[in-house]
Amino acid sequence: MSAVKRHKASLRDEYAELTRQRIVAAFVETLEDDAADEVSIAAVARRAKVAERTIYRHFKTRAELFAAAGEWIEDNVFGYVPFSSPDELPDIFRKLCKSFDRHPNLARAIAMTRAGRSVRAGFRRHLIERHSKAMAPLVRHLKPKEVRQAEALAAYLNNVLAWSALREDFGMSSAEIADAIDWALRTLLKDIRQRDAAAARLRSDKGGKSPQKRTAAGDPS
Repeated sequence: MSAVKRHKASLRDEYAELTRQRIVAAFVETLEDDAADEVSIAAVARRAKVAERTIYRHFKTRAELFAAAGEWIEDNVFGYVPFSSPDELPDIFRKLCKSFDRHPNLARAIAMTRAGRSVRAGFRRHLIERHSKAMAPLVRHLKPKEVRQAEALAAYLNNVLAWSALREDFGMSSAEIADAIDWALRTLLKDIRQRDAAAARLRSDKGGKSPQKRTAAGDPS
């Protein structure tokens, strides 16, 4: 390929990427402005100033567009904060509350609308995986049911749904919400540690396998 052709191909690729980014940004802006249960492709096309067929050229399905929007929101609005210990979650949620305050309509749409829930699905799966990994050292001796409950509660508390419910149903400010979630998470983690320690002592006294290993082996207890 000649230098001229390579240059033209590079320009085409650059233009295509810019168009793709404009479509995703337009989708997020439409979701934030309208907070509609469904965001139409036509509305996104109008805001992005492209034809609907251009959107489908970049995103073959609505699911692909929703996934890209979720990644964009995670990277540019409600940035994912990496963590390795659940003890970091209260401070992380406090930072998220500040982000929610800067984009309340988008946070509400992500929490409450069908389109928002679809957008949220991808980064929530990522976050749930991180919660599971971070919680693992705390729940080594608990039964699988208790492990699942502990992971679910920690993940639910560190969630835009919690922010939205406390804000909408109780009129709490973000600072009050952060304080409440801080209290709930620290109480939960303290109880998990106590339960795990008690299970470890019981296991040691009985000299048997851990509850998780017993269940895996077919013991229903």
